[in-house]
Amino acid sequence: MSHRPLTRPSCTPRACRALLLALAPLVACPLGCAPELVDPPHVEEGNDDLDAPADEAGVELQIEPPAPLDAAPPVLRLRIHLPDVSPEDVDLARVLVIRGKIGSAHVRQIEQGEPSKALSDRVVPSLAWLQETPPGELWLTVAPLAPLVPGETYAVAGGRPSFSHHVQIAAEGATPVLPRIWPPAELGASLTLGIWCGDVTFPERETAVTLAPDGPAGELRRGAVDGLGARCLRFEAEGPTHPAANPADGRHLVGPPVAFPGELAAVSLDPRPFLVESEPLPATAAVCEAPREVPLGPGCAEVADDRIHVRSAEVPLLWAVAGEGLDEVFVVPPGELFVLAPLPPLAPVALDVATVDNAGRVERRTFSAVTLAPMPHVIINEVLSNPRGAEPSQEWVELYNDGDVPAELGRYVLADVGGETELPSTLLEPGAYALVVNEAYTPEDELDPPPCPEALLLRVPKLGNHGLSNTGEPLKLKEGGGAVMSRSPALPEPKAGMSLARVGPRAPDGSPGSFVTTWPTPGCVNIMSQEIP
Repeated sequence: MSHRPLTRPSCTPRACRALLLALAPLVACPLGCAPELVDPPHVEEGNDDLDAPADEAGVELQIEPPAPLDAAPPVLRLRIHLPDVSPEDVDLARVLVIRGKIGSAHVRQIEQGEPSKALSDRVVPSLAWLQETPPGELWLTVAPLAPLVPGETYAVAGGRPSFSHHVQIAAEGATPVLPRIWPPAELGASLTLGIWCGDVTFPERETAVTLAPDGPAGELRRGAVDGLGARCLRFEAEGPTHPAANPADGRHLVGPPVAFPGELAAVSLDPRPFLVESEPLPATAAVCEAPREVPLGPGCAEVADDRIHVRSAEVPLLWAVAGEGLDEVFVVPPGELFVLAPLPPLAPVALDVATVDNAGRVERRTFSAVTLAPMPHVIINEVLSNPRGAEPSQEWVELYNDGDVPAELGRYVLADVGGETELPSTLLEPGAYALVVNEAYTPEDELDPPPCPEALLLRVPKLGNHGLSNTGEPLKLKEGGGAVMSRSPALPEPKAGMSLARVGPRAPDGSPGSFVTTWPTPGCVNIMSQEIP
């Protein structure tokens, strides 16, 4: 078997930039909020598609994993048989995957190597290579580098030799696509490790895998590392000595399109390519602030009652933690926070902790501590600073008690850049919400959503110095002694009627992805939607 790999993805500069932008965001985030794969925008087909020719009669097209051409999976490889063609006669740079149907005019543009801007905008980044399997039988393999959109039609076409073929992606029933969360997009420093995670538990067995084309051989194994992260799969190469492990040509490699095909645990694997994009970034242990923090791996831990707050090292890291009922995986940017919970209060705990850097190096340690007695955890959960109704009377700050015991709110003050507002004395029960509002607040103003009936209304003389700023003012919840218990960040001004909401009660204050702008839910569970009716 011989391969002739393409040393760069087959895509236009515009399409390549779009792929990188779609895959770039990674925030401090537990496995449950792994970043979603982003679909490319829908593109309307032009009038010149009306002359779409029949697919080439002499071209045999196969799909890997096997599927009908009118019900293909979103992650796939397209295999095209090229009879009576020698490898020297194939121009891989003119092999394209295109969203939507194409016509004979498009094929001529590809033959001439001069695709129009309209056609270029529809090109899906892909990788193409040749295989002679069996000897003398030439096959072209094309692997799109992003999941294809369910229900959409795609074309695969070549300019030398000339061919075109269409496939339809199944609208429903396809295997779920498992995001590849490690190494981070644009920070990969190894071709020997990749980690995919999702809401699936995988069988404990190993599958032989080779990255294509001509990549390192290895195995697909359960877990982010051995024994940790049961909802993850990882590719581990047999060793770093493979010539592709430290490539000088910047070429791209791809993993298999599906794991455990034909089984209940079958999943499509995010086809983001393996490539070396960064220098290795080894972790240096963070400096802990004693006695509040203690070392935990290369990070620092603050032990509370039912949770441990962890501050990561100053490089991007994947953390896998198990023990005391936990089995969690976190992708954490440099110096960011994450939370290990729930843990038993007032009890000894023992955790198995592993970190993985961008070069795939694993450090594994144990951590032991004794948790504290149950305590309240009052957080700033949502802020409406720019209501549709009157300002400042219709502004509010939502508090939530994420602890296991009631909180006396009279101990707290709400602070902004203009000063502090003392909260009235009242108990906030565990799992309960309180809405801090101006004395002139009207629950039913018919412009903004009313508070949930069970929420506490805490009326204060004023919120902020002259109301809450619409331009992104940070807020702090402080104890009377001055310790900051919770905070909300300064973000760009939201649209009128949009609130700033925490993505989850245990999302750490210091992480950029912990808050989003969304439709307000005063005194209720936050809903992560950016659409206002």
